[in-house]
Amino acid sequence: MLVKRTATIFVVLLFSSLLPAENQEKAQKKVLEANAKAIIAEAKTLEKSGQLVEARVKYAESQAMLETRDAVDAIKHLDDEIHKHAKDVLNESRKLYEAHKYKEAALALEQGAKMGTSQGVLSFNLALSYFQLGERNKAVESLDTAIRDTPDPKEKARFEQLLTSFTTGESAAAANDNDRNRVAQFNHLADSLGFDASLEDDEGTTEDRPFSESDLPSPQLTEATLKSNSARPPGSHSIAHHKSGMCIALQEIKTGAVTPPSIIFDRANCAEINGRPAEAVRLLQQYLEAAPHALDADGVQPRVAELQSLIALPEPHGIEIRRLYASASGYLTERKYDRALAALLKAKSLVAEFSLTYWKVALLYEAMDNLDLARENFTHYAQLTSDPTAKEAATLHLSRLEEKKSRYEEEVSAAEDILSDLFNRGMNLTFNLDESRSSIRAHRARIKKKQDQKKDKNRIGGFAIPYAYAQQELGRASEHLQVALALFPLGPEANELMGLVFLQANDGRAAIKNFDAVASQGLPVAFYAEMRGHKLDHAVKCELARDQVRLIFLSTYDKKGNPTAPDKPAGDDGLGDLTLAPSDDRAAVDSLNLSLADIHKVETNKGLLTFKLAKQEFTLAPIYLPSYTPVEGPPARRFANNYTRLFIRYPGLEDAKLGAEGMTGGEKFVMGYKLASAGLNIATSLNPIGAIQATQSAISIARIIHSAMASMNVSFASWERSVDDQQQLLAGPSFKAIPIEPMNLAFVHDLK
Repeated sequence: MLVKRTATIFVVLLFSSLLPAENQEKAQKKVLEANAKAIIAEAKTLEKSGQLVEARVKYAESQAMLETRDAVDAIKHLDDEIHKHAKDVLNESRKLYEAHKYKEAALALEQGAKMGTSQGVLSFNLALSYFQLGERNKAVESLDTAIRDTPDPKEKARFEQLLTSFTTGESAAAANDNDRNRVAQFNHLADSLGFDASLEDDEGTTEDRPFSESDLPSPQLTEATLKSNSARPPGSHSIAHHKSGMCIALQEIKTGAVTPPSIIFDRANCAEINGRPAEAVRLLQQYLEAAPHALDADGVQPRVAELQSLIALPEPHGIEIRRLYASASGYLTERKYDRALAALLKAKSLVAEFSLTYWKVALLYEAMDNLDLARENFTHYAQLTSDPTAKEAATLHLSRLEEKKSRYEEEVSAAEDILSDLFNRGMNLTFNLDESRSSIRAHRARIKKKQDQKKDKNRIGGFAIPYAYAQQELGRASEHLQVALALFPLGPEANELMGLVFLQANDGRAAIKNFDAVASQGLPVAFYAEMRGHKLDHAVKCELARDQVRLIFLSTYDKKGNPTAPDKPAGDDGLGDLTLAPSDDRAAVDSLNLSLADIHKVETNKGLLTFKLAKQEFTLAPIYLPSYTPVEGPPARRFANNYTRLFIRYPGLEDAKLGAEGMTGGEKFVMGYKLASAGLNIATSLNPIGAIQATQSAISIARIIHSAMASMNVSFASWERSVDDQQQLLAGPSFKAIPIEPMNLAFVHDLK
């Protein structure tokens, strides 16, 4: 009797102790509900006044606090209305365009673009309208936007060829099928630089001997072979993959009596990168003669002058300096920034009085956000050069360093706050969240087919976030990061965050371009996942460094998904340090550290990654926030391959096995080929976040800088000049897509 009474008292006391906490949680939830209702009311007012885009933003914002059916239905309705409006704009502007009323068509398209949807199609047609009006610069700018905002690879390739035609004035370069095939192969390889294509060619000059890299630091990132099955000794990760030679493919293109300007320009690039500066000068001058009104003519002249200054360098070091410069150009084009810097630093040590090297080194350090070394080299350059214009350029960069640093930190911090909140919620790390956020109800992420949700619950990781909200927040983070990367293109923090954003956009190639900048500075590339195995269920940050994989434990889950924090804090932010800089000191964390010899196998397994160690197996389910995670067929394998490729490229696990990205025979048999193809076309680029695009061109970057600096009391021209100098260096000799078909100025009116 006494035992029973004691137990009853214990239960009552326990309930009493929990009551205040429950009341507090209820109060927090009421506050969230009230805030969500207030935002929804604001959204409805905007919707009634016809401000559809602004209303959609508010509805999505309300989902941060409470996911309601009202908001979900309203977002779907608004998406339909915005899409309908875009179709109406296209129909109206098409009629105007076909009636040769190009100015009116351009005005209609400009208004339609403000709706924020179908940007690729609208921008393409706007480019056509400007071109018909004779406004080539505006046409190129709009076409650049269309390329950036078009997910379809075939359409993107067609747009890039038209961009060349707009720039140089040329039409098709290929006369027959064989020529077209050769040009198409070159264009494909040019798009694959740094992935599957090299810059080598078969030609040479008296100066052209193989450049020895033995005295340069070993690369921070490894070239990947995706099909290597050869055995390797434990701990070895040498890559024997032979890349296709892009410049060799260019040599094989036959031309008639008149060589198109784009081919001349690209051959000049290959000559420069392969150590033949005199040939590059001759070809660039030939390009200016072939395309005297080329829009990039002003940028070619300084490049010719730079090459001529290299040619004029006397011996004994002239040949070696030219070779080092050629190698640096190739490394920059392939995004091996550490090797480019090493080559330039060696050139500086050989001829200390050659001012151009200090300029290039300063720009590279500036791009990396290493302001002390940038300042040192800009100052030395200004002291060495006798050209007043060059001194002025160095002074301009020096005067802007601190302003750029301040703005960079501001933009990175804003993006980091957004992504920290998303990933903390996406992994249910309630102990990292404030009280209001931790009160939001979390449930495991689910697959799309309701009948399979229970069966396949362990095939995806993380916890669900309202998709419209996640997409909107990722878009906001992207906008901040684009500004940061325009200021310091190789800034490690901004590149790490942007790589994570692109993984969330399911764009692995764009993510790798950012991660290359991170790895080149000796920092690990990372992503977030749920780690599952025998008696294992953790949220982890997966860090990939040279020769090592590190899984940092962020939490442990019980069977109901309730998280427990690790014994040691997972970095300063509880996320294993979302961003890192080269100088950062890190505290000890709970982690599993693996050398390459420890890892027997990594492979894509549907939408997961399977790991096999000597005595342990586990899976990694990447955290995917903006849509349902694909779990079957080609979309699932493409999704997981984005992550498997990171293990191949950075630690050098070349034996990692990728999943087939096309349909297997069994899938065709089971699903029916035509039906499967239709579904595959829809899911080929699973990218529900239209606002997130890779910003690569100088035009796009200038536009971002102009927008970002409009509110600041600074000279836009000075910022633009600073950015342009960096882009000229980092882009290396940029190649033009060679037009295959005659210029087609037909209006596009299909919305996909």
